[in-house]
Amino acid sequence: MKVNEQSGVEQKQPLVSVIMPAYNAEEYISEAVQSVMAQTYTNWELLILDDCSTDGTADKARYFSDLDPRITLYSNPKNIGVALTRNKGMALAKGSWVALLDSDDIWHKDKLEKQLAAAENTGADIIYCSYSLMDKNGEHLSDFIVPERTSYDDMLRKSVLSCSTVLLRSSILSAHCFFTNYYHEDYVFWLELLKSGYTAVASPGILADYRIVDGSRSNDKLKSARNRWLIYREIEKLSLGKSVRVFAAYAFNGFIKHKRL
Repeated sequence: MKVNEQSGVEQKQPLVSVIMPAYNAEEYISEAVQSVMAQTYTNWELLILDDCSTDGTADKARYFSDLDPRITLYSNPKNIGVALTRNKGMALAKGSWVALLDSDDIWHKDKLEKQLAAAENTGADIIYCSYSLMDKNGEHLSDFIVPERTSYDDMLRKSVLSCSTVLLRSSILSAHCFFTNYYHEDYVFWLELLKSGYTAVASPGILADYRIVDGSRSNDKLKSARNRWLIYREIEKLSLGKSVRVFAAYAFNGFIKHKRL
């Protein structure tokens, strides 16, 4: 509970639903879950959705669900992929805010607190943050500092929204979901939200650590570039001229980002 300074009336803190899809994440999932449990903002629920892992992911998730009543484990009866698993989690979420966290990434302890404060101060629908890049062993590689605001046109040129860094009003998710037939389903999702007019602002500071692991889709630069072009032309229906301009900006920003690694 918090007290409204003007009225002196206690106000209930909003529930944040944290969605964590997991597949063969045995090596890293404990760190991810513990980073949620360590949050200074405590009114959250964590939904771990195991997508038919073949390792010990489900056992580790079950340990935490037994340990903390705010954590619930769901197990898919068959492997359905990360996009549908995220959609399932969002449908199960009870909170007025939804946060996404990949099972190999880590939040800083004040992430939710700072992002909810930014939401209250700005009235934005989407709150995102800067983050650090780390290797598979957790060693720091570089920092990715995001702009204070982003729009649809900005996002075409530079990807600043990512699953482990955003906080979303749950009300905007009733009409939007992750698509399953695109390589960069999360990028298409962010573009759809921004094109629909929802506002996105950054909370201050670096609030998450993004892990780059072997086999990560973000490491396949050629495939990423090809699919980014297809998104511009086939999904967003941009003209050839605009596609060339935003693709050039995307390629330049990607080069700068990964040059620091």
